[in-house]
Amino acid sequence: MIKAFVDTEIWILVKKKPVREKFKSKSDYEKALKIHKGCREFFEKEFDNKLRIYMTLHQIAEIFHVLAFRGYRIPLNEAFAIVDSLMEDDGIVKVPVLAEHVIESITASKETSIHVWDFLCFIPLKNYVEVIYSLDKHFLEIGKRYGLEVVNPAQEWLTL
Repeated sequence: MIKAFVDTEIWILVKKKPVREKFKSKSDYEKALKIHKGCREFFEKEFDNKLRIYMTLHQIAEIFHVLAFRGYRIPLNEAFAIVDSLMEDDGIVKVPVLAEHVIESITASKETSIHVWDFLCFIPLKNYVEVIYSLDKHFLEIGKRYGLEVVNPAQEWLTL
């Protein structure tokens, strides 16, 4: 089993299918649909069979927030059910965020100008995981900084 961190955006893209009306152009919509499909296929093929997922408790809260309150929103009860299932899933290792992780995340954010939230999701896991799955180009730098491979399962980078 590969010990992996799966970035929040991938979890979100699996659950939120793009809605045509939300995009300015047909090509933007088609790109979003391709990314959504790539993320879904990643979960269908890799998730249960090959990966041991590590998540911070912060990331679980972040997933709830993004599902329920950012962009195209899903109903609160559905968002809650999703994060509740993550919390209950014994196949996902949940890692607490400690004060030292917050300080290291803020320091790394200051040094790189990458969102502190990306570091806060990752830093508590840095000694446990072997690979980072993300569509966020920031994680290329984070992976390099911590000596980890970064894999983009949708083969498209998002600007976040």
